Amino acid sequence: MAITKTTGLQIAIATGYGASKNMTAVSNASEGVATLESSHGVAVNDIIELTSGWKYIDGRLVRAKAVATNDVTLEGVDTQSTTFFPALEGVGTVREVSGWQRITGIVAGSFQPSGGGFGDIPATESDDVREKVVPGLARAVSLDFKFHYPPAAAWRTYVESAARTGAATAYRISIGAIRIYGNGYWAFNNEPADENGKMVGSIRIATVADSTYYAS
Repeated sequence: MAITKTTGLQIAIATGYGASKNMTAVSNASEGVATLESSHGVAVNDIIELTSGWKYIDGRLVRAKAVATNDVTLEGVDTQSTTFFPALEGVGTVREVSGWQRITGIVAGSFQPSGGGFGDIPATESDDVREKVVPGLARAVSLDFKFHYPPAAAWRTYVESAARTGAATAYRISIGAIRIYGNGYWAFNNEPADENGKMVGSIRIATVADSTYYAS
């Protein structure tokens, strides 16, 4: 059984983005291929944010696996199903993440997700002997973690800005060679709390799309 240890876990926030480029098509394939406008500037291994008519990739962060003129392969993004990814409806925009700032001082063991799963839709019939429910919309997911107070100036500026503007801002989770990229709304609680004799603050990221996992 494989186990991924959390030793060395790091979290970073995006510090900037390139200009948005039009995405005029996305193929239905085991790894979707996005057709971008000319002179798009996306290069192999760039991390890009997608906006798309396909809800399953709208707001998602992905890595550019290959670039052939205006065609960019979206690494690890399976768009084969025309049920979930109707042909010709995936158009939108992309923009590159231009930089990252690591958040230091994270309290060990404090990184926890909340939410997820599905909302329940009642489906009980009059002759049932037990209540029935069917899954509804997927519930929102938030990522919560704490930092040793006071926050370091190097990252505080970016986290505060993301929280104040209310704009979805990318995050990166690193554990050894593993990289997990996601996108969400940041909340920054700079009011310190006493936790086991130490002062801590807290951060929450309310995700807006599925994260993307890369083993290296």
